[in-house]
Amino acid sequence: MRILRKACRALFKALEWFAIICMVVLTIIVFMDVILRYIFKQGFSWTQEVATLMLVWFSLIGMAIGVLERIHISIEMFTAKLPEKAIQVLECIDHILIAVFGGTMVYYGLLIMNMTKLSTLPATKMPSSVLYVILPLSGLLVLINAILVAANQDKKIFDETGDAGKEAHDA
Repeated sequence: MRILRKACRALFKALEWFAIICMVVLTIIVFMDVILRYIFKQGFSWTQEVATLMLVWFSLIGMAIGVLERIHISIEMFTAKLPEKAIQVLECIDHILIAVFGGTMVYYGLLIMNMTKLSTLPATKMPSSVLYVILPLSGLLVLINAILVAANQDKKIFDETGDAGKEAHDA
């Protein structure tokens, strides 16, 4: 179990780094394009496509990370007055619905990838499915993360040291 936990932690650290790299690349490309277009009156034709790709990938990976870290948007005004047990049940239902959404992303992401596999992006000539490959991947991550969070409602999945759940497992 400890090996699985470490593998999951490594995977999600890699995802966080991937999201950071996407945002850095996006920022550099957009900054470079603005400088080239407004100062030198030239630009590259591929910058908008690559920037869009990085933004989509960053957003969807960020959504999957947000589910795991429980930082997605929620309205607590209605649940604040409920008993603790009712809040736990509602949060469990919430994460089950998020898991269903993740499964839907996987299904429709695969359909969209299949529909766009023969077309190409105009500037980069990459297959259009490259833009959509992140849909089923992030959907699978949302699904897994929602199930993990629903199953471990009372404790964090990963703590700062990487030993989350060890105390609960040892107890």
